[in-house]
Amino acid sequence: MLIMKCPKCDKYISSALLAEIKTIVCEHCHVEVPVNNVLVSSNGFTFDRNDLLKRFFRYRKLLDEVIDEHTSLSNSSGSSSESKRSIEQFLAILQGMMTGARDNFRYQFSVPVVAKLCYSRHECSGTFFNLSTEGARIEISSSNPLPRVKGGISIGFCLPDSEEIISVDGDICWTNKAKEGGSSKHSVGIRFRDLDKETHEKLWMYISAAASTEQK
Repeated sequence: MLIMKCPKCDKYISSALLAEIKTIVCEHCHVEVPVNNVLVSSNGFTFDRNDLLKRFFRYRKLLDEVIDEHTSLSNSSGSSSESKRSIEQFLAILQGMMTGARDNFRYQFSVPVVAKLCYSRHECSGTFFNLSTEGARIEISSSNPLPRVKGGISIGFCLPDSEEIISVDGDICWTNKAKEGGSSKHSVGIRFRDLDKETHEKLWMYISAAASTEQK
């Protein structure tokens, strides 16, 4: 969760969009104020967002290690319930931190949004896991080849409740290969390339409206 102290009434403003906007109307005193000194609040812990951004990759590495430890403890019959509960709490804190440290708010879909993909001359379908005005995480069936990091990708999709096809090009920033022998999928991180103003506005209007609705 992103928060900031209102310079007018000294109460905390909470909004998932604080990383995207320059001003916001305080939910307490109803005055429009500039966005400054954004904090990340996660499970009772509060961090300065700028400090988190400076240490993003360090915390990202730590999160991966905690995820592995969480999986190990969950699969161990000899681990105590206290240890399992503690690692779950620690994992939740780190996940909240990393979400708040993103440069742009990413909306996480509760209902799969299908996309048509083309990369390395291979065409297939995928689903959006999350979406921002800068990029997205897309999941692809393991029956498809894993995209190449730094390679290009073309994406075509429709936003929920819309029949308009949005076409964007992007670069693949990272990949996570599906585990063998399971039902997991490839995960692919994509940064959009040369997004035109009209498409950027459509994405922003959808993301901001969806985030605002969920906060009510």
